Amino acid sequence: MFRNVIISVTVVIFLIIALGFTWLSLMRSSQENAIRDVQLFQQITRPNVNQSGVQNIGNSLFEGVLYFNQYKEIEGIPVNWGDHVVTYSLFGGVSRLTGDHSPIQLLDPSDGQMRYYDRETKQRIMEFYHPEVEYRNIRNDLEQLEQMTGEKYIEMAISFDQSYTAEQVRTFLPENVSLKWLWADTYTDVESLREINTVDGDGEEYVVPAFPELADRIYGFSERPDGQSKGEEWFVQAIEQGIQVNDGKYYREFERIYQYLRGDSQSIDTTSVKVLGAVVTGTSEQLEVLKEMEQVRSSVFGVMAERF
Repeated sequence: MFRNVIISVTVVIFLIIALGFTWLSLMRSSQENAIRDVQLFQQITRPNVNQSGVQNIGNSLFEGVLYFNQYKEIEGIPVNWGDHVVTYSLFGGVSRLTGDHSPIQLLDPSDGQMRYYDRETKQRIMEFYHPEVEYRNIRNDLEQLEQMTGEKYIEMAISFDQSYTAEQVRTFLPENVSLKWLWADTYTDVESLREINTVDGDGEEYVVPAFPELADRIYGFSERPDGQSKGEEWFVQAIEQGIQVNDGKYYREFERIYQYLRGDSQSIDTTSVKVLGAVVTGTSEQLEVLKEMEQVRSSVFGVMAERF
């Protein structure tokens, strides 16, 4: 009996240790996959947003939480952009925390249009206007620059009158305006952006106007600060990496973008990438020159930083 007890206890301890190591291995693998998915998707989303690191917090036996600290860089000054928080599970999968993630919406008395703000930082969220869509109102924050002093560095989203190549954008933008990020054309369904007539539950017809695209709903790429490589090259590489990760959270979106950019070709390259807008930074004086550019269809303020 004593021998049987010793054997049983030894087997139980061995199983507990084996299950513990198996659990740790699976959780670590799920964590690594979650970090991979988020960081890979980050390369083609979130205009002018950088990550300064990730923290992992155990949430339960089968789930963990990842905090990606984020900031924006405005003319050499970091500006807080809140944390991107996701959960991952022992069985795979990545998701945002449950709850309301919609931005703050306030009416701007200067132009009578709705202005959107980030929930955490209360900073302005940039808006972009597709060149093939007619809007009832198009925001032009360049007109407000003359009311601002030179004590601030400004982030601004500009939308173009048509699509351009990234090289064309670099050519026509003034040198004293910092190009930070380029909005890429990945739209397989432009019709969904346009104004539509519809009917409510009571049979009454009404119009859903065309709304601009908020910054967290578009795709694009950062301008490379080293100058040795082009952002569109990294954009193409990120998409090609994304379609190789079949079990990735964003695989279907990477696949959709890849098929759109490829068209009738066998593969995609930088010539497939068209640009619809950009994110620029500078002082009010530096951004003033954008007023005279015929390529700029709209301009929307983003975050701002004190120069001193």
